[in-house]
Amino acid sequence: MLPLSRPGFRLFLALSLILAALTLVACGSTNHNHMEDMENMDGADHEHIDHAAQDRIANDGATIRITAPANGATFTTDDDIVVEVAIEGFTLNEDGSHWHVYVDGASWGMVMGGNLDQVLRGMAPGEHLIEVYLAGGDHVELQDGDSISITVQE
Repeated sequence: MLPLSRPGFRLFLALSLILAALTLVACGSTNHNHMEDMENMDGADHEHIDHAAQDRIANDGATIRITAPANGATFTTDDDIVVEVAIEGFTLNEDGSHWHVYVDGASWGMVMGGNLDQVLRGMAPGEHLIEVYLAGGDHVELQDGDSISITVQE
């Protein structure tokens, strides 16, 4: 008898799919592939996250620092804003480790693999706060991230 024909296996499969979907939602984005795919999120509504309510863990020497753009940089609404980071004391892609990007407190997604940059598109005019945090494969973020402010003009 094939395992697929067993009712218990079908239940296990259904629960596994539900768990996978919930894991994707845990980072505030349903696009968890290589972050080049984040280009598809132009103009998308991003989930607001209350950073104060999030449980974070100690960095234990790990650091993430935004190296570009410069704090205070100005862009136009048509510009691709490339956020570049430097990471020390933390191995990306080890056991699912990655980093999260927030714009004005809303999740812009997570960056998987060894990528050290992320393009932000579709930013509305105004001043914006960009934040980055390291996260383990369980999506729990480290306490100390980095942030910059930018301005987007029409």
